[in-house]
Amino acid sequence: MSEPITALLVRAAEYTASGRPRLAIDLLRPALAAHPHHAEAWCRLAAAHLDAGEPDPALDAAKRALVLDGDQAWAQRLAALSLSELGRQTEAVVAARESVRRKPTDWRCQVVLSEVLAVDPATRPEAVEVAKHATRLAPTEARAFQVLGDAALRARDWGNAERAYREALKLDPADGDVRANLETVRRHRATPSPASTPAPPDVLAKAQVLAWRALTRVTALLVGGELLLLLSGMPTPSALLGWFSGLLVLGSSALIGQTVLFARKGVRRAVLRVPRHRPKLMVVLALLGVSVFLLTGWTVAVSFGATTLQPVVFAWISALLGGAVVVLGGHHR
Repeated sequence: MSEPITALLVRAAEYTASGRPRLAIDLLRPALAAHPHHAEAWCRLAAAHLDAGEPDPALDAAKRALVLDGDQAWAQRLAALSLSELGRQTEAVVAARESVRRKPTDWRCQVVLSEVLAVDPATRPEAVEVAKHATRLAPTEARAFQVLGDAALRARDWGNAERAYREALKLDPADGDVRANLETVRRHRATPSPASTPAPPDVLAKAQVLAWRALTRVTALLVGGELLLLLSGMPTPSALLGWFSGLLVLGSSALIGQTVLFARKGVRRAVLRVPRHRPKLMVVLALLGVSVFLLTGWTVAVSFGATTLQPVVFAWISALLGGAVVVLGGHHR
């Protein structure tokens, strides 16, 4: 390579690095007209176009570099970034993976692969892992940690994002973008999600009373109704009893649904959480669930001609046990 073109490429790189990509483009265009087979010059031109926000000419320049005898991994990285800017994500990922295949130990290839993977929510976990590998390859490069932070931020992996941005700031304290992103992550970590916010004590108490009241009614309905089924069905149940058992199932479901649907919004949310915090209530719910499940199965079986009462016996016992827990547990527990 001639000395003039080498010096020109150095100057173009300096222009791009200092935020003046248009000067680099104006410098490289005439040089490439005289040296059209210079792969590095095409890569420099592609990088300058990318920095200028011009992905179309950047992709054209990267493609020219790909057919020449130069740094193919670099050309593939530039092509991947250009394709990603153009919204052609599938092709971008293919190009980025090819750059990694050509230079698996080059941290810059890993960084570009992480960047294009992070665009798609489905591949964001992989983007985080790829960026982690980049930081292992280049533990002194702030850019590698910044990309890890960006990928983790998109994946809502707040812990990895904060650690990565902290490390990036240690390596480059003047990076304002990283500092702003770190503040964003801290705000997210400090703000609990609605699902994890504990209900106020008064709301939880109201929800507990509602839940016990509903389960008490369902227990009374099932214990009484299933006992009536047993007495009416001896020695052989009729198909008409299947209709009655079906009404029992619907009535139980309606009582539970009414409690949830007609409660106030805040209390309704708390009602759904109460079983996780009240073991006795969870036991009652489980026993009544078994009873309703057996009763539903028996209802279907009777409609097809079954003559056994055994499922109803077990359903009644389950409901009876649930009633015992209700009586011993009490609404105040």
